[in-house]
Amino acid sequence: MNKNFENWKKDWKLAPYLFEKNEIEQLKLKLKNFSIDTVGYCSYENRFAKSGGLAMVAAKILPYLKEINKIPNVLLITPFHSKIIDQSKLNSTGLSFLVPFGRSKIKVEILEYIYQYDEPNKGNLKEYYLKAEGFFNAQNRLNDPYLFIENNVSQNDRVIRENALFFCKAVPMAIQRLGLRENIVFHLQEWQTALIALTSKQAMLNGILESCGTVQTLHNPYDAFIPFRKLGNIIDKLRVKKLSDNFDNGLTAYQLGLQLIDAPITTVSDNFAKEFTTDILQTKHFVPHLQKIFKRTGVYGVNNGLFHDYPSEFQNLDKITVERIKQVKFKYRKTLLQVLNDYNPPERFGKLTYQGGSISNLPDNIPIFLMSGRLDYSQKGYDIFLHAIERFEQDEIKVVLTPMPLKDSHLNLFRQIANKCRGNLTVLPIKMQKGYFELQIGSSFGVMPSIYEPFGAATEYMVKGTLNISRDTGGLVDQIDNEQCGLLFRENSKYYNLTNIKQFFIFRNSPKIRDKNDWVQSMIDQLYETMRKAIDLYQNYRDEYYQLILSGFQKTKSFDWAVSAEKYYAVYKKIREGF
Repeated sequence: MNKNFENWKKDWKLAPYLFEKNEIEQLKLKLKNFSIDTVGYCSYENRFAKSGGLAMVAAKILPYLKEINKIPNVLLITPFHSKIIDQSKLNSTGLSFLVPFGRSKIKVEILEYIYQYDEPNKGNLKEYYLKAEGFFNAQNRLNDPYLFIENNVSQNDRVIRENALFFCKAVPMAIQRLGLRENIVFHLQEWQTALIALTSKQAMLNGILESCGTVQTLHNPYDAFIPFRKLGNIIDKLRVKKLSDNFDNGLTAYQLGLQLIDAPITTVSDNFAKEFTTDILQTKHFVPHLQKIFKRTGVYGVNNGLFHDYPSEFQNLDKITVERIKQVKFKYRKTLLQVLNDYNPPERFGKLTYQGGSISNLPDNIPIFLMSGRLDYSQKGYDIFLHAIERFEQDEIKVVLTPMPLKDSHLNLFRQIANKCRGNLTVLPIKMQKGYFELQIGSSFGVMPSIYEPFGAATEYMVKGTLNISRDTGGLVDQIDNEQCGLLFRENSKYYNLTNIKQFFIFRNSPKIRDKNDWVQSMIDQLYETMRKAIDLYQNYRDEYYQLILSGFQKTKSFDWAVSAEKYYAVYKKIREGF
């Protein structure tokens, strides 16, 4: 936790613009003797409707919050995304309630999923899914709960905002309907839940809840503007007028929520917490409007734990040796080459070969590079990697990409590079039905050239014994010690300026135009040079290569959900402090 955590002060800067003096005193009194009986983890995505890593964080952290901290009741509160989630996977609680929203009253049903877990102890917890006609009905190829209208970003943003507002209004009422009224921590995730910091306080003043506090975790830098006319759908009109008399037409979700929460602002890695107030990408592009808030209150990093288990071959970390790593990597490389030769789903394009023949004959000294995950040109850096790949001669390297695209047209650049790099590159733009484990453990290097990365998945490669190459950013810095358990690269700082950054995001879906950006070219250059270093390491210093993998295993031990849970509990305890 940040060394200044003890100096944190509660930031209720917006409270006087929403509540009367006597109401603020009532709220303070309700929190003065607050204890932690229930944690309601509020997330717009969940195990059945995923987008980024938030759903997996929720699944991992909740049992640890409950068991490590001995919290009587830990539960998930999340939308029922009706076009994505199969309702047969959930149970009916028989509970429902009406949510006043604008001029309507919307019926909400509460569905339930009981999650049985084995770690850190055997137990179970309940996940509650809020079902409402006309809301949470996103439908798309990726089953992304945030994507309602694929071809119109501004319209989609408006629909998400409407759904988020409704969810924030419904959550305190759902908690009451579940028979919970006091000593409740609402742990808010992302901007879509940030306004529960407001609706929960109104719920206390209206007698819906007796005592509750809010904690906010930012997994990404995204925010959303909330016009005051829309805010009137979830709070009293008189409060809206009081705000609008002082703040023009509206504020963002975080400008509202972060100035009403009851504990320190958190994010999912130590380094990303620093970047929120030091990195030009954040301070000048993503969140310039939050800098005053961050500087008043600070942003505190709580690193995630491991998302994936060690394979059976690497279960006992204390007994892993370089020789053991050699044996396992050799075994799975052979299996992987056979998979890459035989597994040919119709979506795959780009054929891997060696000297024009079968890839199964690939010599051991030619490295295999892997990049997996969501295809997002504005964050993940697939195009940076593609342009680095095209600089290599045939049979210098072999590359496997497994992007998950929203549209087939998003793969145009992949097809272009695969055609140019015949024999060196194959693309599997699907969720692989076979061979994915072999791909992760049998590859020589995993690559993450992320533009920004709140936490990232470097450890997903590391626990499989695959050395990681990553851009020096965000949580990847926390996971990888450069040249000790992986390789980090960074572009020339003179090209990392606001002009280049803004141009990069303006053309985020037009990689051909973006290629002319000096910042992009410098990232490509540095990734290419780092890949050259990686190849030299792999071919000429194999023992050192395996030693880096061994060091990576030791590094992964520091990412522990139990530690994360303890740190969040320390944040929860701040709810009754800092006035």
